Amino acid sequence: MWGAWAAVLLAVPPAGAGCQRPIDVPMAPLGLSVSFDGERAGGIYPALLRELAASTGCVFQVHRVPRARLLKLFESAQADLLIPAAASPARDRDGEFVPLIQVRASLLTLSHELPAPRSLAELLAQPDFKLAVVRGFTFGAAYDAAVATLRERKRLVEEADVAGAARALRQGLAQATIMMTATFVSTLAAEADLAPLLKQVRSEALEELGWAESGVYLSRQRLGEADRRTLRQAFGQAAKAGRVWQLFNDGYPPGSLGGNVRPL
Repeated sequence: MWGAWAAVLLAVPPAGAGCQRPIDVPMAPLGLSVSFDGERAGGIYPALLRELAASTGCVFQVHRVPRARLLKLFESAQADLLIPAAASPARDRDGEFVPLIQVRASLLTLSHELPAPRSLAELLAQPDFKLAVVRGFTFGAAYDAAVATLRERKRLVEEADVAGAARALRQGLAQATIMMTATFVSTLAAEADLAPLLKQVRSEALEELGWAESGVYLSRQRLGEADRRTLRQAFGQAAKAGRVWQLFNDGYPPGSLGGNVRPL
């Protein structure tokens, strides 16, 4: 149904353990968090799934999809997991959230010439200021409300992925984007045509955007209670034991996570 699998993560099930069926996990490239080399998934979250496969006996079937489709697949009960994902009341209707890490989004620009807004309110008050965003990203109610307002005012540039948002900034279609600095910078580093922009990146905290939880959603529609319980416990234990935070530290360059990623 999905074409070629991007990766199939297998483990020999321990006695009495494992999920009742393979777990379907669509993923899209996201900096160093999720990457693909041919049909093999790499990065922090695929590494986490491989570890959980070994410890639980569950089989995770990972396949690559465009970022714009991820949320639609989860909402229409065509995916078992949504990972990574920020906590959202809208998503709570379809899935059970398990926090893995804390993140903080920042305002990112490629210009040091003009003062950047220090709040969403200040950004909204500047009539010529346009924002590039990635469809499906959410960083809390204040972010969602600002995006909706900018869309109404025709001041929003919506892109399918992080690289698209970066190109919108480079082309002058928008003055800034909002996301985790580590995600933006690692995406620039991975794209040959965008790498020269790294020295121009400027990051500013926004008053309304504090620390928020990011993690995994377990589908209420597709997963039975037994499998949700197994996965809830496995993901929760990995976070509480500090393993998720360690994977971030192993995956990102030293010093690059300060101010935008921290353990629970």
